[in-house]
Amino acid sequence: MMRLIGLSHITKNYRSGKQNENILKGISLDINKGDFVSIVGKSGSGKSTLLNIIGLLDVDFSGEYIFEEQVINSTNDIQQSKLRNQKIGFIFQHFNLIDEYTVLENINLPFLYSNEKADKSYIEYLIKKLNLEHQVNEYACNLSGGQKQRVAIIRALANKPSIIIADEPTGSLDERNRDLILNIFKDIHQEGMTIILVTHDPTVAQLAKKKYIMKDGLLYSESEVTGVND
Repeated sequence: MMRLIGLSHITKNYRSGKQNENILKGISLDINKGDFVSIVGKSGSGKSTLLNIIGLLDVDFSGEYIFEEQVINSTNDIQQSKLRNQKIGFIFQHFNLIDEYTVLENINLPFLYSNEKADKSYIEYLIKKLNLEHQVNEYACNLSGGQKQRVAIIRALANKPSIIIADEPTGSLDERNRDLILNIFKDIHQEGMTIILVTHDPTVAQLAKKKYIMKDGLLYSESEVTGVND
């Protein structure tokens, strides 16, 4: 298996007044191309901080981070921004759509900040696959929660990233829409997409092939820890 991401002894500290809070305490993790990884943990366990580092939203950390054989610690802001825009697709709990934009305009947002051109035929394929062809000109504010998350998934996939990072992607959805979104994740993983999914929901976490638990700034594989629940 080809390694996509390698984290080695990642630590993250926050300074609060005179106190130095250790959020991540030496995280090491390899993610291979095609992996489906879930991370669960209580609020404050460090999982969002870890996700921000993996997603290159936070590069103020100690340790080594390798992404597609590039040492992130040795890259500059421009290189990191290029990697983030071209290689990483983000999916969030609250969708992060612009209400005043149509479905298609929201999907095309990443290309406004990139030199890459949208593959219109691929986007049309995704829209059809996720059953949104009748909503392409609808404003985001008029969509249901499930429809909004499907738009967010298409937007994340539109530039053909190397990895999808999903932060509580079903947290705002009812059970029916949760299951619909989970089936979409199954499909895109079977097509070869690498996925990291952070969730509070054990049902969602079980979808992944590799399962981890964050606790007090440390990361454990599911086999290492029993009885740790969110």
